[in-house]
Amino acid sequence: MPGFAHLHTVSGFSLRYGASHPERLAERASERGMDALALTDRDTLAGTVRFAKACAGSGVRPLFGVNLAVAAEEAAPRERRRTPVRGGAFVDESAPRVTFLARDGARGWADLCRLVTAAHAAGPTPLLPWAGNHGDGLLVLLGPGSDVGRALAAGRPDRAARLLAPWREVHGDALRLEAVWHGRTGTGPGSLRLAARTVGFAAEQGVRPVLSNAVRYADPGQGPVADVLDAARRLVPIDPRAELDSGEAWLKDAQAMLQVAERVVEAAGYRRDTAHRLLEQTRATAAECRVDPEGDLGIGTVHFPEPHLVGAGRRTAQRALASRAAAGMLRLGYGDRRAYWERMHQELDIIGHHGFGSYFLTVAQVVDDVREMGIRVAARGSGAGSLVNHLLGIAHADPVEHGLLMERFLSKERVVLPDIDIDVESARRLEVYRAIIDRFGTERVATVSMPETYRVRHAIRD
Repeated sequence: MPGFAHLHTVSGFSLRYGASHPERLAERASERGMDALALTDRDTLAGTVRFAKACAGSGVRPLFGVNLAVAAEEAAPRERRRTPVRGGAFVDESAPRVTFLARDGARGWADLCRLVTAAHAAGPTPLLPWAGNHGDGLLVLLGPGSDVGRALAAGRPDRAARLLAPWREVHGDALRLEAVWHGRTGTGPGSLRLAARTVGFAAEQGVRPVLSNAVRYADPGQGPVADVLDAARRLVPIDPRAELDSGEAWLKDAQAMLQVAERVVEAAGYRRDTAHRLLEQTRATAAECRVDPEGDLGIGTVHFPEPHLVGAGRRTAQRALASRAAAGMLRLGYGDRRAYWERMHQELDIIGHHGFGSYFLTVAQVVDDVREMGIRVAARGSGAGSLVNHLLGIAHADPVEHGLLMERFLSKERVVLPDIDIDVESARRLEVYRAIIDRFGTERVATVSMPETYRVRHAIRD
C-alpha cells in the first residue's frame, strides 16, 4: 500500500513537548516506508535545517510547518499573568493551537517565518494575533487543539460551525480538519469520538478532512518521556491519577495508520473502505506542500546584503572591499611594508574566490555603526587572524605582527562561510539590534539562538 505522510510531527525543538530529535524522526520515517514527513514544531522553525538535512540523507521528502497558539478573531486584552501566592509561575496553555504548513515554495516558507515572528512579537508567551493569521502560501490544519476542535469535543457542532466561518473566509480551500485518535476514551483530544465527529463535521461543512497522529516521539514506548516533558512544561509533578500520555503519539507506519483510519470512519458511521479516501485526502494534502530545501529555503547557499547597502555604490562588493582594505593600509601606516601588501592581496584573492566580499563589508558596516553609537565593540576568535578584518577596523590586533594565521579563519579549501564573532556591551545589545535592523531592514535581519544540550545527570537535576 502507498506510504503514509504524517502532517503533524514535533521534535525536541518543541521545548518540553517533543521527545525525539529531527534526525531520529527522518530515520524512522525512511525505515517505515514513508516518502514524506512534516516537521511542525511548536512556536519555532529552529529544527528546520537539521530536519531537511536528515531527510535528504534518508530519502524522505521534508514538509515544513509550525504549530502556533492563535488568538481569537476578536481577542480580549491579555490579562496580567497569574502567579501562585507562594511564588512560582502559572503556565497558561488555554489558547487554541493550529498547525500551518508551507505549500507554495519560497512564498510558503516566507509566510511561516512571518507567522512565527508575529507570534513571538505579541508578548512573552508566543501567540499569533488574528490579524497576522493569513498567507496565500499556507495550508491550515484545525485539529483537536483548535477552537473548532474544542467545540466539537464539547458536543457543540453549531458553535464549531460559527468558529469555522472566519477560518474559511481567510484560508478558503487551504483549510483542512485534522482527525487524531490516540486510543483515549471520552470526547477530548485523542479520543475516537472526537476523531469521528471531526470527519463527520468535515463532510457536513464541505471541508477536506485529513488524518494525523499528532506525533510527539519517533518510537512506541516513549509515552513516559512525554509525561516527564509535560510535567516540566506545566511546572507540576507527575500525577499517576491524572490522564497521562496514551503512548500512541509515535511515528506509525502506513498499515498502522490504515487501521486508525478504519476505526475512525466506522465510528463516524461510514463504510470501512471510506478509510482509503481519508488517507488519500491526507496524501493529496502532503503532495501540495512543495518546498525545496535548496531552491526555496536556500540551504547550502549564502545570502548577503546587496552591495549598495554596504557602501559599494555601483561597484562590485569585491572591488569596494579591495578599496577599503587599501585605505586601511595607509591609515594604519603599513603603506611601505611589502609583506603587508602581499598578505592583503593574498587574503583578498581567497575572499574573492569564495565570493564573500559583501560579507566582510557587511560586518565592517555593523562595526562602524556600533562605534558611532559610542558602544564598545571587539572581534574575537579566528577572525582576528585576518589582515583584511584588521584593515577594515573589525579586529584590533595586527595578525602579521602577532603571527596569526588566516588559514584558521578562511582558505580556498574551506568552502563554509567563516564566523566573524563580534562582542558588544551586553547592556546595550538591544540598541545594536535596532541599529542593524534600521540599516538593513527587517527582511534581511534575523536573530538566532543556540540550543544547549546536557547529559542525563543534569537533565534529572532539572
